[in-house]
Amino acid sequence: MATFEMIKYHNQAYPDDIPLCIEEIAAHFDVQKINGQLQYSLHTEYCYGKRNFDSSLISAFPEIRASQKDGVPQLWKSELWALQFAEFILALMGNKKRPEVIEIHPPFNDYTDMKSYIKCYSVFESKIREYFPEVNILIENRCGSIYRGGKFIISRIQDIIEFCDYTEKKNLSLKVAYDIPQIYTAHRAEDEMTYISLLEQMKEIRSFIGGVHLWGKKLSNTGRKVSHCGDLNTYFRDVSTKKAFLEAFTNCFDDGIVCKMVLEVNSGNKDLISIISDLQNAGVKFV
Repeated sequence: MATFEMIKYHNQAYPDDIPLCIEEIAAHFDVQKINGQLQYSLHTEYCYGKRNFDSSLISAFPEIRASQKDGVPQLWKSELWALQFAEFILALMGNKKRPEVIEIHPPFNDYTDMKSYIKCYSVFESKIREYFPEVNILIENRCGSIYRGGKFIISRIQDIIEFCDYTEKKNLSLKVAYDIPQIYTAHRAEDEMTYISLLEQMKEIRSFIGGVHLWGKKLSNTGRKVSHCGDLNTYFRDVSTKKAFLEAFTNCFDDGIVCKMVLEVNSGNKDLISIISDLQNAGVKFV
């Protein structure tokens, strides 16, 4: 059975039968403090767009402020950057209790590669583990940014496999937050065969997956697919394809290991509940 622990996303209302113990909290570079009622998952800088880098908090970290291109952060540029990133997270938390999850994101390939990234990340993990030995650290595969000159180094399935190989050799505890719509975008998936294949390939390395992101897309009035809106019906637009996806999804995560799940739905509770219902009807259990 595929089993997940739901992480509460923004101010969405969830069905009563979905246990909620953790909530996602923004922790990008323009954030100065965090608030929340539950245990929390820090969603750190994801480099979609520009940041101001002008808060009193970020001003204490000159390497982070200097590592940008036209305002878009350049993650993991050096070991000093990695150390300051750990210190930024610690300063942002202040006196709050430890996070359950720290979610991080990959750098761009115009200034680094996988080997260099892993070396920088090791500095970050070592520092964070001094304070939070048991925290779950997850890295999300990324596709899409206004950044120009490079692409994310962990975007396609081959990147994730290479990443897992590096982390295993270096004995790191970093795992993947597998964002399914972003992997589909990176591979330009439009047909059932590709949707299923990308889940089947992940099954081979699912021991490296610590979390899953899922959300819908729907067409705008201009015919463009809008991310984080709609449900699985508007995403796949075909009942048989959605059914095949749900079967493959359940099979991919039927190892009995509990993963974190974030449903990044911005279009309202109706779409959120629709996705939850589809998952439960497919055999997914939330604990």
